[in-house]
Formats: sequence, C-alpha cells, structure tokens
Amino acid sequence: MLAALVLAACGGGGSDDDGNSTRVPGVSQPVEIVRDTSGVAHIYAQNQRDLFYAQGYNAARDRLWQLDQWRRRGEGKMAEQFGARFVEADRAARLFLFRGDLDAEFASYHPDAREILTAFSEGINAFVDQALADPEKLPIEFRLTGTQPGRWSPTSSLIRIYGITRNVGSEVQLARRIAAVGLATTQELTVNEPPTPIQVPAGIDVASITSSILTPYNLARNGLAFEAGDFPRSPLQPAQVAALAQALSVGNGTVERSEEERAALRYESNNWTVHGSRTDTGKPILANDPHRAISMPSLRYMVHLNAPGWNVIGAGEPALPGVSIGHNERIAFGLTIFAFGDEEDLYVYDTNPANPGEYRYGAGWEPMRVVNETVPVRGQAAGASAALKFTRHGPVVYEDPANRKAYAVRAAYLEFPGTAAYLASLRLNQAQNWTQFTEGMARHFTPGENMVYADVDGNIGWFGGALAPIRPRADWNGQLPVPGDGSYEWAGYLPGSLLPRVFNPAQGFYATANEFNVPADYAYRSMSATAWAEPYRFQRASEMLAANPRHSVADSAKMQIDELSIPARTLAPLVARLSSADADVSQALGLLRGWNHVVSTDSAAATLHQLWLPRLQSRVTELLVPAAGRSLFGTLSRPVVLAKLAAPDAVFGADPAAGRDALMLETLKAAVTELKGRQGADPANWQWGLLHHIQFEHELAGFLTGDQAAALATPRYPVGGDNDTLHRASYRTSDFRVTSGASYRQVIDLSDWDKSLAINVPGQSADPKSPHYKDLIERWAKGEYFPMAFSRSKVDSLRGDTLTLRPQ
Repeated sequence: MLAALVLAACGGGGSDDDGNSTRVPGVSQPVEIVRDTSGVAHIYAQNQRDLFYAQGYNAARDRLWQLDQWRRRGEGKMAEQFGARFVEADRAARLFLFRGDLDAEFASYHPDAREILTAFSEGINAFVDQALADPEKLPIEFRLTGTQPGRWSPTSSLIRIYGITRNVGSEVQLARRIAAVGLATTQELTVNEPPTPIQVPAGIDVASITSSILTPYNLARNGLAFEAGDFPRSPLQPAQVAALAQALSVGNGTVERSEEERAALRYESNNWTVHGSRTDTGKPILANDPHRAISMPSLRYMVHLNAPGWNVIGAGEPALPGVSIGHNERIAFGLTIFAFGDEEDLYVYDTNPANPGEYRYGAGWEPMRVVNETVPVRGQAAGASAALKFTRHGPVVYEDPANRKAYAVRAAYLEFPGTAAYLASLRLNQAQNWTQFTEGMARHFTPGENMVYADVDGNIGWFGGALAPIRPRADWNGQLPVPGDGSYEWAGYLPGSLLPRVFNPAQGFYATANEFNVPADYAYRSMSATAWAEPYRFQRASEMLAANPRHSVADSAKMQIDELSIPARTLAPLVARLSSADADVSQALGLLRGWNHVVSTDSAAATLHQLWLPRLQSRVTELLVPAAGRSLFGTLSRPVVLAKLAAPDAVFGADPAAGRDALMLETLKAAVTELKGRQGADPANWQWGLLHHIQFEHELAGFLTGDQAAALATPRYPVGGDNDTLHRASYRTSDFRVTSGASYRQVIDLSDWDKSLAINVPGQSADPKSPHYKDLIERWAKGEYFPMAFSRSKVDSLRGDTLTLRPQ
C-alpha cells in the first residue's frame, strides 16, 4: 500500500476533466488560469467574484493539505479529524479567534471584502468537493493519514494566531530574567531601541511569572505534534504510522525546536526602493525578499490576478486572497516587519478567595465571561465541551488557584477589527498612487510593516504600518506583565493617519531590514516597542545603494544575494593585532587577515569565521551573564558581544585587552580544530558550501524507504551567506542546513513591468506529481530568478498549461 501511494505521488501529473477545463458550481463566466513555465498562475476573470473564486480553487489544487492544516489549527478543528487528543489545542486556538463586529471586520480590509472572502472560500470548497469525489485528486497526506479535508467559510482567512508581531512571550522571558539575575544586570544586557529603562510595574512579583503561564497561548500558536494514534484510519502498518506522525509534525512545525532554531526563525527581511534619478532607466526599482522559515511546501504562493478593476501580481500566502508583495499596473510595494506597535500585554489578576471565577478590578470583583463551545471530535457524536474564559482584557490563559492568581492576554488583534494578517493588502492591490497607498496602509494593522513604495510617475516612499496601543503611564512601556486591576489600561490606539512615512527621500532611496528605523523627529517615537533586528543587513544595503548612482535591476538582484559580513569586517581590526606561536592559529589568523569578509560557498576563511564567531559569543556570554540566568538569556546578541570585545573591561581580567586577546585566540584554536576534523588539515579544502546547504525532504520522508524519500526530496545545494548578510541564510548548527531565509524574492522594474524578476522556493506546488514541486530550488540556491511576466503577451510567451473554469 505504501509503495503504491508513493509511486502514485511521484507519477505523472493528472488531468482536469477534458484536460484543460473543468465545470464548477461557483463561477458565472469562464475563468482562464494560465500557468507559466515557473508554475505561477495568471488568472483572467471577467468579474471580481469569479476572480477570487478561481484564486481559492487554484490555491487548493496546489496546496490543499497545507491549507487544511492552516485552517484546522487556526479555527480549533483539529480534533474533528485527528481525535480527542487535540481538544485542548482546539480550545486554546478558539481563545484567540476574533469575536467582534464582523461587518466592521470585513469593511476594514476592503469595501468588497465579504464578497471576496466568500468567493475565495467557495473556490477552495469547489476543489475540496472534487477531491472527495475523486480520491486521485487528494494529496498523498490525506490518503496516508486516512483523513479528509474540511470546508472553508468566509471567516476562515480571518484567523489571528498566525500573526507575527507578538511579544507577550518576551514579557514573560524578561520577568524571568529579572528574577534570575536582578534588574540592573538585565538592563545592562538588554538592547532597547530607543533606549528605555526597564521598570517593574507596581504590584508585579517577577518571581511568580513562570513559563507555564503561556502554555495555552503557545499551544494555540504552535499546535500539537502528531502521534501514531491520531491516524486510526490510515492504511499503513503501525510502525509506519508512528513514523508518519513524527514526519508530519516536523513538516508542519509543531515539534519542539532548539534555541538556535527558534533564533534562526526570526522574522527578518530586506527591502528597498530606488528613485529614477539613481537608476539606469530613469524609473524606480523596488526590491524585496521577506525572510521566514523556508520549507516544503513554500510559505509563499505567487499569483497574478486580472479582472475588471484588478491587475496585480506578486506573492502572498495560499490561505489569503490577493497578494501582500508585488505590483499592479501603477504601483509596486514590498514589506519587512516594522516592530513599532506593541500589540500584546499580559495581565495578572488577584482572584476572589470565595469565587475563583471572579477577579479584582478597581474596588470590586468582576466575573470572568465564560463561552461554552462544542469541539467536534472524531468518533464522538456529541463532541467535547470547551469552556473559554475571558476577562475584560482578553482570553484567560492560566489560572493558579493555589496562589489566587489568573492571567489573561490583552491583544490588539483580538479587539480591533481588520487585524487578520496581510488581508489589508487587498486595498494596496488596487491603489493607484501615493495617496491611495497611504490610505490603505493606515488600515494595514497587522503585522506591522515597513512597506516600501514606487510608482510609474517616478515617486518612491516608505510607510511604517502598525497597530500601536497607547499606554498612558510614564512608568509603563509594555515590556513586562502588569496588574489587571484597572491601574494599567490602554487609552485607545494611535490613529493610522499619524503613522510615520517618507515620500521621495532626499538621498534618492529608502531601505529597511527590520532595524530600529523610527524617524528621529517622529512625534510618537516614544511609543515604539523596543525589540528590533540587528543592524547589519540594513547597514550593508545602505552602503551599497549609496555607492551606486546608476542602479539597475541586475544590481538589486545581486544585492539580494550579497554575502559580505559586517560582523566579520568589524572583527578585522581585532584580528589584525593578534599573534600566536601556535602554527595552526597563526595560519588561521593569516587566512582571516586576507579575507574580503564575503561568506561565499568556496571561502575557507568564511568557513573558519562561521565556526569561530559562535564560540566567541558563547564565551563572552559566560563572562557577562551570571550562571543563574544563562538558560534564560541564551547567547548574547552580536552587537553586545562585538561592543564588549571592542572595549574590553574587567570581566576579561586584570589586563582587559590581554584577556580579550587570549579569549579570541583560545576560541579560534577550538574552531580550527573542529574545522580540521570536518574538512581536513589543508585550508585549501575548506569550503563553506560543503557545510552550509539547502535541501528539502517531503514531510513524509521520515517513514519512507531511502529510495521513496529520495523521489520526493530535492537535491542538496551549497548556499553562501549567514544570518548577518543581505543574503540571509540562517542555519541549524547540527547539520548546517538553511532553515530560514528569503521565502520569496522580487525585483520590480517600473520602466517595464515585464523586466521584473522573482523567485519562490522550492516550487509553487506541494504536489509531487507537479513539475512545479521542486523546480525552483536550484535557481534560488544560485541566486537566479525567473521573469515576473505581467503583460498578456509576455504571459502567453511563457505559457506552460491552461485550465479554464466553466460555469456548471
């Protein structure tokens, strides 16, 4: 059975009805879906409703398992197919559903958002119905697990838990650090931008804040890993089912990750927009490469939407209508995370000794609101009861009866309409100029975005989109949990019309890379959250753009895979002063001194640097962080470590400079020893690409035979760069596999849309039968692109196949 299913999954592609058309119940006029040679669907409809119906249908035919898992986890409906073990995870997810005014919710995204989301969900359902009627259309994951896809509703895309500008976990972590090492040490080791004193709110005992408080929150966000018993209807043997559960858990991201893997999955990206006065065409160029966890199937899904009033191409996520990154016929736009708005707070309550369902608020007690829901459970006709508790601030995530405490999360995205991630991009998809773009961005609440802009009239700009609660107390900046007794209340939200923006900057370009970039003269700068990315990618992008007065599309493409390491360059003056009598270390110093600081695949010095820098960070962390706090702080950031190395003090010993130098030589010796063990004694054989690589296995690979797994896997390709380069390629140190980086790249030419470039990874389709399952990974690894065809003539010149949806 297993071999037959895998062979079927790897076989030739199937057909739709007569091979190029299918009849569906939801379109009123024929819709043409032209898939180009890179797997991008160009959808041509004659009306808006049919357009988004076709987008949903097309996403489902490429990504149905991914879509079904996204919806089930987000809506709290996993137990329906996978059993009672998922009831608690479903209850947790339901705590974080939007329960406000749906009319206001839909209207926030787009005037026609209800129609758009209805059509999109009906398109997905049309393919679900076809797949249930014809099991050959069911993705292999459903057949192996013995499960079926469920149906979507217009509210399915409104799920909140996948949003990425969240910080309540940081509040708990900071409280635990203070409890472990004290406020003064924590302040010294914490990088706050803008510089902000950490203040423990009155009434908060940081020693009482534990990681268990956020267990339901994390369960809702991360899901529950599969076990063998979750698939009783699987056709596989028991041992195969157990391996399947582990494989699927790895694939959907629900397994526990190490600290290094979590750090590598930070949401960091690059974008820039260049004015025509600094380009070779006289028109703007806009580039964007959002960095997320990269996986099979891809997080991103490219599409071109064309109908009266719509003509937009770019990338989004398969579960959402429209595109969040791309261009229409007038403007281009691209995003990175803008960490300005602090959208969450953890509230701590005293509960009533006589009634634990009540909490202290003001001078009295308030009852928790209880919503009783029934969770559908496989094999249980009646389902399971789930009691969802809420305070006036939000969902109750933890109750501690012994200490008479309760904890709730206040989240702007749960109480403010229009805060489902990325859906506000629908307004940007139709914007025609800077005014309409900024009006749309004023409603682009989540996630917070650095959205760069360019238009065919030659203008460029930047808008810092965010949803920023106003915390009116001078001693409250949102970094730590606060009492829920009414003494710490938000005073509304900063209006979108007051968010920061820049139009046609004097330097002729604008770049962002998640760095602290709130303008110095911005009136509401003090409202900013304080956790931002390290500045190296922004610094490199800025210096490259400033040095090039005649920027081209090819230049932007090269920038996106630029591999110069600013931390390596920063260390160079310290390396220059080092010397060693040890032959291996002396040779290593010579290698580093002669290096151009480019982390290329064939560089011996880059390989050595990658094994040395983590050791430096770890040793400096040991010196600076008391033992009681090391598990909570992890490894200190590179800016902190490099600053300490540049200005050594007594932590390095009586002679700080000599102590620092000794530490650097000692860690370099250890790095050389490891590298010789991995790649031999001759530095001529040392290559970063022999270690650092990208490769994807299908999420079922863990229980397949070697040949079966290889048929579904991609080849292995060497990759340059690291976490600090513009070509960001973060990796896990256990095997140096790239786990996070550019989930999509685009370079948009506003002089000629058809000369724009893009790349996804590893392919557009999740179906192993599809030629677009893994056809893009080699080009991604080599820094290559495909044409981002926009005009009908260009699309037709790259036509791969066509499917027409006809009215039933």
